[in-house]
Amino acid sequence: MTVVASQPRKGIEIKIMSFNVRHGENRSGTSNLQAILKVIQEQKPHLVALQAIDSLIEEGEVKFQVQQLARQTGMHYIYGAADSTTGGSQGVGILSRWPIDKSQRMKLPNTPGADPRVLLCGLIRPTKSLTFRFCNARLEYASVYDRALQAAYINHMLGESIQPVVLAMDMGARPNEQPYFSFRKKWLDAARGSLLPTWTEGISGDRLDYIMVLQNARVSVKNYKVLRQDRNASDHFPIVATVEFW
Repeated sequence: MTVVASQPRKGIEIKIMSFNVRHGENRSGTSNLQAILKVIQEQKPHLVALQAIDSLIEEGEVKFQVQQLARQTGMHYIYGAADSTTGGSQGVGILSRWPIDKSQRMKLPNTPGADPRVLLCGLIRPTKSLTFRFCNARLEYASVYDRALQAAYINHMLGESIQPVVLAMDMGARPNEQPYFSFRKKWLDAARGSLLPTWTEGISGDRLDYIMVLQNARVSVKNYKVLRQDRNASDHFPIVATVEFW
């Protein structure tokens, strides 16, 4: 009798980008959408998390920034508005090479007077054997208390998920500050140990933007980088990580 050894399951690599795009304006106050499009086209990520992205109404015309980028990249998209006015809304968005099966927008807790924030999640199914949640958030930058409250809420909502979860966010906090502590036990930080700043005015250690993976699945981080080529496109640098599931 011949025994045939089973082949090990091949890992599935997912390239992820996270970028606070400064409401679609560069540091000179003009549109940065072409710069954002360029970096997406150069990096060719499977998934993109965009923070501080807007849907504006100007002269009776809707300028839906996530949709514009989706059309030009050929990617699928979802958008989560954090707040809305007569002039439009601002929030977070997700671009995906794969169709997004389901989406969920959750309001994050905040103290009275603080700007509203949301957590946006989409269900991603790149292969028949892998389904995971991809989530995106931008935490309150003006209040340490609100950031810590929102970080704890996100960990509570996602930390017990039976599905794998990839979380991208502008946390607005460094790894040695309270909001980060919510993610130390259950999450794999793609840039753990890195001192590269993700804020254009930052110094060593000013890491405010994150890509994290819930550690309830067989997963590893293959690589991580901060894209520092363009200092004018936004006040944050885009970050990229490759995550492998198997």
